[in-house]
Formats: sequence, structure tokens, C-alpha cells
Amino acid sequence: MYNKFLEFLLENDPKKVISPFGLRVRQIFNPAFNMIIPFKTPTKLQIVGRARMPKNRPVIFAATHGFKEDVDNSIMTIGRNAYILVGSLEQFFKTTDGILGWANGVILVDRLDKESRSASKEKMVHLIKMGGSILMFPEGTWNVSPNQLVAGIFPGIYDTAKESGALVAPVATIRHGEMVYSMLGKAFDITKYERTEGLKILRDKMATLKWRLMEEKTPVVKRKTLPVGAEADIYWRIQTDDLKDEVHFFEHELEEKSIYKHKDITHIEEAFDFMRRMLPHHKNAFLFRGSGGPFFHRGRG
Repeated sequence: MYNKFLEFLLENDPKKVISPFGLRVRQIFNPAFNMIIPFKTPTKLQIVGRARMPKNRPVIFAATHGFKEDVDNSIMTIGRNAYILVGSLEQFFKTTDGILGWANGVILVDRLDKESRSASKEKMVHLIKMGGSILMFPEGTWNVSPNQLVAGIFPGIYDTAKESGALVAPVATIRHGEMVYSMLGKAFDITKYERTEGLKILRDKMATLKWRLMEEKTPVVKRKTLPVGAEADIYWRIQTDDLKDEVHFFEHELEEKSIYKHKDITHIEEAFDFMRRMLPHHKNAFLFRGSGGPFFHRGRG
């Protein structure tokens, strides 16, 4: 299938894709829409905590992102209509997810197109100033890190909040078996802080909610039962590959490019990229030598 009738949503002009009438209709029918969602998800949602949101005040909901149903479950958790910022265009246009997303309200963004990224912010500001709210996933892509509860978040959420006057509320979801657990945190004015500090505070709030869900709702696993070394890398890769396989159109290259990389942080791939171009020589042999080589410990020796 291909949802050709939704191509108009790719327009960069906010007024061509968002209308006061469409927003109002979606706000009115939001309770009924939320009753439909459970029938399309294979998991069951338990909302562990839901902070009360301020009435008559637009909110940008900042949700964690890491598995197929977290969009649906985040929608149900926030308890009000919020247009979803969607960057997975192939999934949107080639599955029924696109039709349901349109029914809820969406703002599309081509993450590889600079003009589209800029236009998506204009659309969000336009919607918020009409009284709408936004659901976005500021990590930019699925967080499949083995150690980060929340990956780096893109600054667009801060800029949108500042320009529109919206509050920001953290949302977290985790999946364990057939259950999904979620929490909605208190909305706060992120623009009271300087940009870098505000984004750090938001990330901490998202991670705290996720940690609480893990602590309260998932069983304790003893470290000695887990694989180590190269086996741990293989184990984690299998787990994340299984999650990605649940999505019909998971665009691996695009998602990899969509990971937020802070300019002051050097990632392991960048740090050891020189090894790919290095010619073996007796002077650098120690870099390639079994347990004595630092690159060996990254599973690439």
C-alpha cells in the first residue's frame, strides 16, 4: 500500500498542512481515538504515573523512543491530543500507521532535508500558537544504547518551546514481555534555563522517569547471569535487531545518521577510525596484537 493522499503533509508551508478546523476536530475526537489504539497494539499499557497538565496551556511532550509501540503508548499516556512529529517517512506512507497518524494529527519531517527540518519547527510553532500540543521524540531515533537510559537530545525542542511559549513535559515508556509501562512527568518551562542547561534538565527528567519504571516494574537481573565481553556485544545486537525487525520499514542508514552527536563528545567509532586506514608496521604492531591492542577490546582486532 501507499498513502498517496497524505503527500500534501510534506508541504513546507504550515498553513497548507495545519488548520484550526482540523486541530479542533482532532481535539474533540481524541478520547474516541485513544479507545481505538489498544486494538492495534499487541501489548497492554499500564500508566504508572501521570502528572496533571496545566489546562489551556500548550505542551510539548518529550518522549523516550526505543520500540515499535512506544508512539501508541505515549499517545495514550499523555491524555490529550498532540500532533506527532514523524520522521520515519517510509513507515508513514507505506503502512496503516500513516493513516492512523494523520487521524491523530502529524507533522512530517524529512530528516535528511534541511528545508524540511526548518519547516517542521515552523509547523510546530504554528500549531502551538493555535492552541495545539506536540508529541516529539527528541532523541531523534530509537535509543538502542546498552548503557544510556536516554541518548543525546536535539535542541529543536528547546527552540520550539522558546518561540511558541509552550511548556515541556517528559514522557517515558518501557516494554517488558507483553506489558508496556509508562509515566508522564510534570510540565515545566524549559526556557527559564539557558539552552544547554535546559536540555540537560529535560534529559535528566526523561531518564529519571525511565529509571523509575525499570526499578518498579522489571525484575532484578544478577550481573553474573549476563554475558560478558564479545558475547555481551552479540547478545545486545540480537536484542536490538529483534526490536528493529518488528517494524516493516526500519531505515537503518537513516536512523544511524539521526543519532544526536554532541560536538564536544568523541564517539568510539570516531576515536578508532584511524585504525581503518592504518597500514600494519612493526612500529604500530602493538595496536593489533591480541589482548595488548586497545582496538582488540572493541571486538575489531
